[in-house]
Amino acid sequence: MDIVASSIEAALRELPELPTPVSSWHVETGSDSTDDPAVWVWAMLREDDVEFAKRLRLRSMIRDLVEKKTDSSMLVYVRFRGASEGAHSA
Repeated sequence: MDIVASSIEAALRELPELPTPVSSWHVETGSDSTDDPAVWVWAMLREDDVEFAKRLRLRSMIRDLVEKKTDSSMLVYVRFRGASEGAHSA
């Protein structure tokens, strides 16, 4: 994991008052399919069925944090994995 990804992951672990519990985070950086700089964030949720509004709020929190930690021109891709999907699905 590069230094940007590790600093983003560390900051994600410090986010206060998440709308739904997250058991772990996985972050990668690189170029996306269009060769634009990007950040991929997988939030490993503790529950399988999380309300859409809570996922939407969490996605917004993640994007805001990544934009603050990186060059704002980087694209941010956020994905969620439920508890039954496990950490290996990322």
